[in-house]
Amino acid sequence: MNKEIYETLWETGWEDARHYGPIARHSRRIINEMIKDLNIASVLDVGCGECSLLNTIFQNHCPSSISGIDISNKALKICQNLFPNGSFYKLDITKDKLEENFDLIISADVIEHLDNDQAAIKNMSAMLNPSGRLIISTLLGEMREVERQVGHLRNYSKKDLLKKINNAGLQIEHVTTWGWPFFSPFYRNLLNLIGNKGTMGKFGLIRKMICNILYYIFYFNSSSKGDYIFIRAKRI
Repeated sequence: MNKEIYETLWETGWEDARHYGPIARHSRRIINEMIKDLNIASVLDVGCGECSLLNTIFQNHCPSSISGIDISNKALKICQNLFPNGSFYKLDITKDKLEENFDLIISADVIEHLDNDQAAIKNMSAMLNPSGRLIISTLLGEMREVERQVGHLRNYSKKDLLKKINNAGLQIEHVTTWGWPFFSPFYRNLLNLIGNKGTMGKFGLIRKMICNILYYIFYFNSSSKGDYIFIRAKRI
């Protein structure tokens, strides 16, 4: 992962994009749907960012233990302010892991940025409780130039991604692909065309309204077809 690119994203105002953006909101919705049957006492977000995903899980599942990992000082500070009693760590998941184990580990839009994604998935697997679950989400298919600009090193094929998760000692329980056609190809191609313009910085009323309109349009995306993949797995 290019740490300079990632830190710059937070320093230049990625917080509102992650909070109000239609893709981030649908990602949170889909992940919460995938874990609604679980009894979650402890949760770890690998690549916790501004903590909007952890906050949604907290509101829906009320875990007693909230933890997050990130490499951005700015993001970790946001999380600690939101969850003063939470535990947040600056850690490179490709090289290290925590000594604790968790009922749920989530990693949304992270592994595509990592040099050694296989090592990262293995480290996440090692931190699961015996009955714990891992949720990974990322992008499939063609990688756009705008995705390279925000630090993507790869986009996956479904087959290769599932193989990497299996190689980490995990059993796939459920796979959801989402986003066709309004997210991908239409929205992703538009962002690529405009160079991601308008997605950074503080969002005023107009941008929030546009995000809200797009969010509801994206409900018309297929729930079984698309380039945004969500995988739920457990330890074998």
